[in-house]
Amino acid sequence: MEKKNKKPKDSNRKSINIKDIDISSLKNYFNQRTLIGVSLVGALVFVVVYVFVFLDYTQRTEALEQSNAELKQELTVLEEYYRNMNTYKQEIEEMQASINTILEEYPADAREEDILMLAVQMQEDHEIAYKSINMEEREGVYTVAYDFIAATGMEELKNDIIFTQKHATYVNETTYDELKDCIAQIYDSPNRIGIDNIVYRKNEESGTLDGNINLYFYSAAGTNKEYVAPDIAAYISGTDDLFQLGKVIKNNVSGNEQEAAESVEAEETE
Repeated sequence: MEKKNKKPKDSNRKSINIKDIDISSLKNYFNQRTLIGVSLVGALVFVVVYVFVFLDYTQRTEALEQSNAELKQELTVLEEYYRNMNTYKQEIEEMQASINTILEEYPADAREEDILMLAVQMQEDHEIAYKSINMEEREGVYTVAYDFIAATGMEELKNDIIFTQKHATYVNETTYDELKDCIAQIYDSPNRIGIDNIVYRKNEESGTLDGNINLYFYSAAGTNKEYVAPDIAAYISGTDDLFQLGKVIKNNVSGNEQEAAESVEAEETE
């Protein structure tokens, strides 16, 4: 008895015999695939290593080399400082001495008392009569910041140093010789004084010089000095000639009379 529903045989279908497969070709195929995969993995690993390891290492190396170069430069400078340390110390001491010498010439302040006492001293020593003495407010000229001072190593100076000036005008009457002596006394003053200008004209009636002397009184604040007021003697009231105008004119007239007498004697001798 024949079985039903039996599938007919496909005449086009070929049966594959395992013996017919080329083992060598299959092996080469898998080897090629494996080689490509390994190559891709190796390339990926190389890229990862290059980007995350080699480049980072290169950047760190460059940064380290730059840092070493900077440190080497600093080391060279420090070695230079060390070799010249004694010279630098000597130069610093000389600089500090120079600064102290300059500051020593400036008083802590210049006030009205100093201006008036200079006038009194010149009047005591020379024939000069004042018509007026004018003064202006003190003004700053130059400031040395504390940061710059601290760099000098002068620990005793703890503030800005401010150089100031105070202007004074002495309107007076005197003679030529006395004027020269007054100027010499101004230069010899212990105060720091600068002459602004000197303007005079001849008084034809009295033969004296009328004019004014303009001065700058300089000082420096912040040098740890204390202001020392001049010794002002008690004023004696009751004088009839406060500015001693008569004394100057009288002396000048006496001088003119003496010159006239000497001229007459010279003519008689001739």
